[in-house]
Order: sequence, then structure tokens, then C-alpha cells
Amino acid sequence: MSRNDFCLYNGNHLIPVFLRNCYSEEKNLSINIFDFGDKLQIKLRDLAEYSFNYMENLEMGDFETLRINQCLDVNFTEFKTNFVDMLYQFQRKEMFLKCQISDKLCSLIFFTKSKIKDIVYLTLDLHMTDQKEIIAEMHSEMHDLQDTNERLQKQLSKAQKTVRDKELEVSDLDATRKLMLNQFCKNIEQIEKLFISKLTHIQNQVINKITAFKSQVSELERKINVLKQENHLKVDSSDRLMKTMENLRLENMGYNITIEDLRRENRSLNHLRVTLERNVADLKHSLDDVQNNYRAIEKKKFELENDLKQLSIIVTEKDSKISELSKDLVQANNMLVQFNNRFDVKVQQFEDLQQTLSAKEILLQEQKHQSEQILNSFENYKGIYNNDKFETLKLEASISNQRVQELEGEIRKLNKINAILTQKVGEKYFSPK
Repeated sequence: MSRNDFCLYNGNHLIPVFLRNCYSEEKNLSINIFDFGDKLQIKLRDLAEYSFNYMENLEMGDFETLRINQCLDVNFTEFKTNFVDMLYQFQRKEMFLKCQISDKLCSLIFFTKSKIKDIVYLTLDLHMTDQKEIIAEMHSEMHDLQDTNERLQKQLSKAQKTVRDKELEVSDLDATRKLMLNQFCKNIEQIEKLFISKLTHIQNQVINKITAFKSQVSELERKINVLKQENHLKVDSSDRLMKTMENLRLENMGYNITIEDLRRENRSLNHLRVTLERNVADLKHSLDDVQNNYRAIEKKKFELENDLKQLSIIVTEKDSKISELSKDLVQANNMLVQFNNRFDVKVQQFEDLQQTLSAKEILLQEQKHQSEQILNSFENYKGIYNNDKFETLKLEASISNQRVQELEGEIRKLNKINAILTQKVGEKYFSPK
């Protein structure tokens, strides 16, 4: 079992230290307590000053002496638990703790303050740690630091490998995007050409039909005008015939008045009358035929007017269809513009992601360079056991470890962003329209 398996308490505390010359200062001291069953080891040291290192091995006999001298009411097992609990109370500022330094001796004093004096609960004397043990601890901590650096190097190499893999994926995604963009442009061009050809063909058909309808209407108007002229001529002939009949009637009346004078011409007049009656009957029959023709012409004119109305309705429907095709063309152009805008946004997001990945790679390289500098500084000061430089090196190593963890977190975030971007690009290009 390792030494850490026996660790009962490990913590740092800001404790006031009173020196021999009555000078006091606050130090950030590390307190480690190890429970070995029948022995309790207590270590007190300042991580920033290697010479401040005190330790005490408290065994059963030593505890009995301590219990009798300070009038303690607990056994050795309860003392372990209560001692750790007092340290936690000091952390919560429920109890006070101070150190008094004398010749090779450091006294830990737990106390509380009342209105008139300080009440001491426990005083524990610690002796200065042997120099060989201090050197052994430094060797152990340097070995731990080397292990930490090696682990950081492995994590850094894994992170770099992950970044390279993501760059390859991004380059593949860029190539796929370019191929899909080219294919989309070709499809759009084909659709535009097909739409233009279909629209031109439909326009030509509509224009040809309208021209044919106009020619038919013109021909029908010409025929109607001819029929009107013929009808007017027939009406004029009928009027002249009626006037002639009226004149004959007047003449007949004159002939009846002078009948006595014209008896000699009676036979000839009777023959002429019979002839005139026959002509009148023929004229009446002709008039009936003209009237029948006129009614047929009126009916045909009404049919032609209905055909003209239907033709105007068809032309109106064709105009509405042409306007609907124009609206569809405008809507298609708007959809194309919206798609181009969305595609530009996705391209901008993709370029921002590439810039972020490049910045992270530069940051990883700088972190690797800093880690190498820290390792070189550690090798330079390894032989002289300078505790100040050693602690600075430990601090830099901890900062490097924290930075690597932050980079790992950022890389995980980038992986999530990349997955979301991949999903959105896939939905954009492969989703059914």
C-alpha cells in the first residue's frame, strides 16, 4: 500500500506564525495527517519555503503523556477524529489556530476567544523534519511532477491527433460541399433552361391561337357586313315595290272613276289586272322568303355573338394562366435568392469554425513550447534543490495541467459544434424537397 492510502487529512490553511523575535506573519501552511494504526504522523510545512518543515509521530505512549499534561478526555482513536474535526472547524472559522516557533520546535495551538481571554483546547508540539527526509520528499515530489509532465505530454499528443483528424474531416466536408455546390448550380441551370424553353413554347402557342381567333373574328365580321348589305338591298327593293303598288292602287281608283270612259279598254285592263295580281302574289312569296332569310341571318348573328363571348372568355383565361406563370417564376426566383443567402450564412459559419480550429492548434503548439520550457527549467534546478524554484515549477506544471484540461473542454465543444454543423449541412443538402 502507498503512503497516500494512510492519509487521514490533507489541506492548506492560512495560519498566523509567531517567531522567536516576537514577529508574526501569516503563512499558507500544508497540514498532512497519516494514520498508521498505533501511530499518528502529523506534518506541517510551507510549500513556498523548504526550511519550514515540521513533523511529529504521535504514538500511544506519547498520547498518554499529552492527555495527562493537557487534561484531555478522549482516547487515542477519538483524538484522531476530533483533531481532524478541529481543523475543519478552523476552516469554517469556528475555532482559531496559531503556530509558535522556537528552537527546532513548532507548537500548534487550537483556541477560542472569550471576552476576557483566550481558551486553549489543544497544544501540539512538532519537531523539525530531518534534512534527509526533506530531500527524500523533494525527490518523491519531483518524480510525481515528472509523471504529471509525461501524462500531460500524452494528453497533448492525443489532443493534437484529434485536431488533425478534425482538420481532415473538415477538408473532406469542404470537398463534399464544393461537389454538391457544383451539382446544385448545374441542376439550377438545367431547370432554368427547361423553364425558359417551356415558357417560350407556351407563349408561342398562345400567340398563335390568339392570332387565329382574331383572323376568324375578322372573317366573321366581314361576312356579317356582306349579309347586312344584302339585307339592306332587299329591304329597299321591297319598299320600292310597295310604293309601286300604292301608285297602281291610286291609278286603279282613277280608272274606276273613268270606267265609263274606258269600257273599250276593259278587257285589256282586266288582263293587266290578272297579270298584276300574279306579280303581286309572286312578290308576296318573295317577301316571305326574304323575311325567312332575315330571321335565319338574325339567328346566325346571335350564334356568332355567343361564339365571340366564349372566345373572349378563353382569351381571359389564357391571360390569367400567363399571369400565374409569371407569379410562379417570381416566387422561384425569390426561393433561389433565399437559398443563396442561407448558403452564404452556412459558408461563413464554416469559415469561422476553420479559423477557430486554426487558433486552437496555434494555442496547443504554444502550450507545448511552454511545457518544454518548464521541463528544461526543472532539469537546470534539479541538482541544487532550490525549494523556491521547485515550487514555482510545480505551480507552472499545475497551470499547464489546468490549461490542457481547458483545451480539452474547448476541443469537446468544437466537436459538438462540428457535429451540429455536419447535421445541419446534411439536412440542407440531403433533406427531401
